Amino acid sequence: MSKYKELLHNRKLMSGIYAVTLVTALMILALVIKGPEESGKLIVDSNGNVTGIHRNSLKRSERYDLGLVINDEKETIQRDVTLVLQASGAENNGTVHSAEPDRDAEIEAEVDSLISEIEYSKGKRIRLPSKLHDGTLIRWTGADQKAGPAALMIPLIYAALVMIMVMDAAKEDKTDAEERKVILRGLPRFCNQLYLMMNAGLILSDAFDIITGSYQGRKEQSLSSFERDLAGLREETCGHRISTAQVINEYAVRHDVKEMIRISAILSENEKRGSDVIESLARESRYLWDERKIVARESGKAIDTKMSYPLGLLLIVLIVITIAPALLNM
Repeated sequence: MSKYKELLHNRKLMSGIYAVTLVTALMILALVIKGPEESGKLIVDSNGNVTGIHRNSLKRSERYDLGLVINDEKETIQRDVTLVLQASGAENNGTVHSAEPDRDAEIEAEVDSLISEIEYSKGKRIRLPSKLHDGTLIRWTGADQKAGPAALMIPLIYAALVMIMVMDAAKEDKTDAEERKVILRGLPRFCNQLYLMMNAGLILSDAFDIITGSYQGRKEQSLSSFERDLAGLREETCGHRISTAQVINEYAVRHDVKEMIRISAILSENEKRGSDVIESLARESRYLWDERKIVARESGKAIDTKMSYPLGLLLIVLIVITIAPALLNM
């Protein structure tokens, strides 16, 4: 639940979900509005057979998916037919009839010719024929209307996009949380070093340069990400007339570390108004070390909790091994 609440308060994630939801809703609304306009109504008799079509408009083409049952003398042929009724003014280019004596080919040619005539009918109300040109009886049925690819893909794409955004946000939050933990682990030492050096008479910028300069003599692998970031800040601001307190504040705000924001506020007050920074840094240093002790104790308790599961599993295995011989001898 805590992770769920954190994701709900993630403004970037919620803004992205709102945008994707809005676009998806507009697409679905467009399909819903467009859908009824694509075709009119089918005229159905008491037996459920389609006898005609009542077009919605003559100014645009309309599509109808129907079933056609051909009652030939030898067999009954069923096929799916798609009628695309053309707009008023469209010309019929004619249909080529098959010259082959094969009966199936003749039926196909008759059906194609019939469909062509229906598609280029001029009336708004079209009566579907009950016979082919050679007298073969036929009947029309309403085919099962299947959702178009867009109607099926839109919800799937929406769900996939939301899932990807949530996973990215959770991964980003996890990374940010790890970075904050590293900063909070190294912040007490950094604050203590600032307190000692400024208490010795150094100004903030010189103290910051000495602290970050001491990292250069250590191996890269031994430095934490917090110490590497401070060294990078020193290199970026070296030679620029930028307030060190402002640089520290921007870094703290970027990583959302409240403890470091308080330290930067103390340093800013000292630069602007000349307030007593020594006592404030000493107080913050004591507070940060106490917080680090609390975090260490909580981490130790978490390790005990994690170890209880394998210990319980080993206990169950031990009980089974002990009881198994007695059960086998019963």
